[in-house]
Amino acid sequence: MNSRNFEEHIYYILDNFTKSGTPLPALIGSKLEWQTTTLVAGLLANNNICSELDADEIVEAAISYANIIQEKLGKYNQAKIHSLERLMDQ
Repeated sequence: MNSRNFEEHIYYILDNFTKSGTPLPALIGSKLEWQTTTLVAGLLANNNICSELDADEIVEAAISYANIIQEKLGKYNQAKIHSLERLMDQ
């Protein structure tokens, strides 16, 4: 395969993957949307939750869990940064 054919092949793959150049966030949504969708799927897999909550409550719960996860990850990352800064100061 010569370099021109290789470039054409790469462009073809990227064009099809991104639906003619559409930015990836436009195709998949925001980080919160993905987190919420994943959590909703997990909540729907639990029969006890499905029997006790309606659809709106499940989505609200998933959004709340996603926000809690982001908050905890933020605190964890801050603690990690502070630990690295202390090591660098020594």
